[in-house]
Amino acid sequence: MAGRRKVLSPVHARALIKEAIGIIEGDCAIQAEAAGEIAAIEAAHTSSNPEPRPKRSTRT
Repeated sequence: MAGRRKVLSPVHARALIKEAIGIIEGDCAIQAEAAGEIAAIEAAHTSSNPEPRPKRSTRT
């Protein structure tokens, strides 16, 4: 993945910040809610952007 930068959506960034706040404050409910949001966002991204297949090598 050289040359490509991952960019987080604002929703993903907010969910990560929310999870960090839950960790810092020791609030398991907020942390769990944020983890669920992050998992949903990543699942939606994965299903809409499948990994490219490796190219076949040609036999010579």
